[in-house]
Amino acid sequence: MAFLPHAQRWRALAVLLAWLLFPSWSGALQTATGHAELRPQMDDARKEYEESLKTFRELARKDPETYLPDVAMTLNNLGILDSAQDRMKEARKEYEESLKIYRKLAQKDPEAYLPNVAATLNNLGVLDRDKNRMEEALKTYGELAQKDPETYLPYVAITRNNLGNLNSDPNLIEDGRKEYEEALKIYRELAWKNPETYLADVAMILNNLGILDVAQNRMKEARIEYEEALKTFGELAQKDPKTYLPDVAMVLNNLGILDRDQNRMAEARKEYEEALKIYEAFAKQDPEQFRADVKRLKKLLKELPK
Repeated sequence: MAFLPHAQRWRALAVLLAWLLFPSWSGALQTATGHAELRPQMDDARKEYEESLKTFRELARKDPETYLPDVAMTLNNLGILDSAQDRMKEARKEYEESLKIYRKLAQKDPEAYLPNVAATLNNLGVLDRDKNRMEEALKTYGELAQKDPETYLPYVAITRNNLGNLNSDPNLIEDGRKEYEEALKIYRELAWKNPETYLADVAMILNNLGILDVAQNRMKEARIEYEEALKTFGELAQKDPKTYLPDVAMVLNNLGILDRDQNRMAEARKEYEEALKIYEAFAKQDPEQFRADVKRLKKLLKELPK
């Protein structure tokens, strides 16, 4: 009987691992949320997370030093799941409790737990569009990256990207540009060493910069950014069409809008039609996720002067 707590712990951990649907848990549930066929699995995952959390809480009452990290981890994972399913009140509560635990743990062992503090701050910042939390996360990741750039520079980049998204408000566009440009610089360096992992991030930041440039009437710069993003996503889609063809369609949509606004109607029509063809193919498999895209492209084509 003396080994029962450890058996319980590893059973709970095994349950958690069984529901990590993608290689990187931090983005797994956010990636999964758009796929209707995964929602039953996500509902099952919630039950398993809640059971694991109950187990870890019971164990932590007797041995907090060993099991509080597991409580915090499970709360954070539940927060990601709830955020992905638009259960924002529940997600906020889970993130805040997780953050409180991680801050306490980091006081005793900053090297082990400061990354978890930063990750949870970032999750809360995205959830609440809270710039202060994101900036604290960025500061923490920046300090960690000075000691271990290989591990933490990607987190610096993604936090800067999130800050760029937050600063896309018209009054904060220059701040958003700065964050995107810093994120792009990091992702280009990372992609040079590991293109398979980071090229998609380069392309997404380029697309985001293109959107900002269109908003500021910097059409020449926007076209360069969109075209590089399209080329990169196109190359990625040749190897993995299921993952990257929707990104190709997204950039084609944006290029089409740019061409329409510059009175390049033939080019805009071609880009809209190509994007629509992709979205219609995906809508056959997952209508709930892609129906709105199909409707939007049809409307854009209908409104385009002949």
